[in-house]
Amino acid sequence: MPTFTYKARDQRGVEIGGTVEAPSQLEGLRTLRNDGLVVTDIREGAGVMIDTSAIRMKQAARSVKVGEVVSFSEQLSIMLETGVPLSDALKAYMQQSRGGNLVKVVQAVSDRITGGMSFSASVADFPKVFPPLAVSLIKASEATGKLGEMLGRVAEYIGKEVDTRRQIKGALTYPAVMLTMAVSVTSFLVVWVLPRFAKIYESRSAALPRPTQILLNISGFVMGHWMLIIAAVAIIVGGGYAIMQTNRGRRSLDWLKLHAPVFGGIFKNFYLTRAASTLATLLEAGIPLLNAIEIVRGVTANTLWSDLWDRMEMSLKGGGTLQDAIMDSPLIPPASAQMIAAGERAGKLPMVLDRIATASEKEFDERVKTGTQLIEPVVIIFMGAMIGGIALALLLPIFSMGNVLAK
Repeated sequence: MPTFTYKARDQRGVEIGGTVEAPSQLEGLRTLRNDGLVVTDIREGAGVMIDTSAIRMKQAARSVKVGEVVSFSEQLSIMLETGVPLSDALKAYMQQSRGGNLVKVVQAVSDRITGGMSFSASVADFPKVFPPLAVSLIKASEATGKLGEMLGRVAEYIGKEVDTRRQIKGALTYPAVMLTMAVSVTSFLVVWVLPRFAKIYESRSAALPRPTQILLNISGFVMGHWMLIIAAVAIIVGGGYAIMQTNRGRRSLDWLKLHAPVFGGIFKNFYLTRAASTLATLLEAGIPLLNAIEIVRGVTANTLWSDLWDRMEMSLKGGGTLQDAIMDSPLIPPASAQMIAAGERAGKLPMVLDRIATASEKEFDERVKTGTQLIEPVVIIFMGAMIGGIALALLLPIFSMGNVLAK
């Protein structure tokens, strides 16, 4: 009797695989379905099955853009709230879309739903497209029958995340670009321009000004030991990266993020906004506080915040409150801590957290704007001092024309 290798999902949605003996592929499929399995692939022959379609699907999921997920969630939310069944809404989205990787993912989700899986379990297979927060909100809405409303919240939340990340990148991009330009121009002057000036000065046997001598010595050292310099830079970068992979290194970097001039305040508001907004959304969806804390950990990628979440969990599991864990924390402003304590006592924690997130987001916007305005003149002065200093050192001998070029 032929042997067939299969991949399937059990009643809990867990992927399993194995072999089954049957007179034909159809009989094997029928046997597996009678056992309560949802078969995703079945082929004749024993051995290990490489599911190439699953591999291609994972690759497609990695290429889905966040904006596409926001648009999908918004469209699906509107259709569901107007009474369109979920399966029909998914089909409508695929029909009106012009292909793309997200359509492939939605097709896979639709197939899983047709096979008997829940919507939350289906999207959970694609964490690169649907983050854990979105999956948790969808799962909570399935129990309350408010999937359309919850998808709207998912779209709003992901949209805000995109805007916040864009602001952070915008604040960091300008100084990074300017610093790169300064280093590039300086390197060009030291490696390319200075050696040519050095030959002119040597041919005149001139007594050069001290700044010019220092600059020429630096250029000579760089040109004579460039391999050693590259090796040293590589070792420093590699060593720094290795240190950052250790717990102490990550903790030091996370501490620096929160205490650095200008950027420290930006990161503090960034983490507070994400934590309060996400926690408020989860609690409003009816997710228990302990479960919500476990989910929200992922949105504050900072070891100091991880310590705070640990203290919150320990306090709640020990019969305490959030107030006991956050009152002395430097990560939560005293005013916000007092509001959380009051909201917890009054049973209005989601509303209070939402207001804290709104206020923190406004402060975050102001800090980004102010920080950018402060950084711009500092970077310009730095570039002017570096490049202008090199140019001045090169031109000093020419200014003293009588002592250098007249000989």
